[in-house]
Amino acid sequence: MKIAITGHTKGIGKACVDLFDHECIGFSRSNGFDIDKSITSIVRASKDCDVFINNAFNYHSQIKMFQEMFNAWKNDSTKTIINVGSRTKYYPVGGTNSPDYTREKRALHDVVESALFYSKKKCRVITINPGYVDTEMTKGKTAPMLSATKIAETIKWCMDQPQEVEIGEISIWVT
Repeated sequence: MKIAITGHTKGIGKACVDLFDHECIGFSRSNGFDIDKSITSIVRASKDCDVFINNAFNYHSQIKMFQEMFNAWKNDSTKTIINVGSRTKYYPVGGTNSPDYTREKRALHDVVESALFYSKKKCRVITINPGYVDTEMTKGKTAPMLSATKIAETIKWCMDQPQEVEIGEISIWVT
């Protein structure tokens, strides 16, 4: 299995690369891929992969990244797109995170939901909605947090399901 992943050098993305025993192709600023400016080249470089993990967050870019990958893979039943969303989509805008972050994660959810339910597709589309995850993004937060490894394990579990099984969406957080 060949896996493409955005944001592969830190946090959840790095935990995925460290956990998976498959070939991983990473796309991050550190290796010349800015998700905001490199969407077309990322999609092109990922075409031979089996799984695409849409992990890196840069406001509208995560949504655009999903739309481009979905358009490239929607007719291929051997492909899987996994989006890293957020539990923040359940909260009022500005409640627990920045208003822009909450709006963007809700928008990602809406775009993915539309693709799941209103298009004829063959590829699997899965969204993982973690609560707070112990990464650089959450430095200074005092809420209970999951490890990035726990999210990577959840992503791996989703990938390991038979191709005809579509998870759709999983939300995971510490109680």
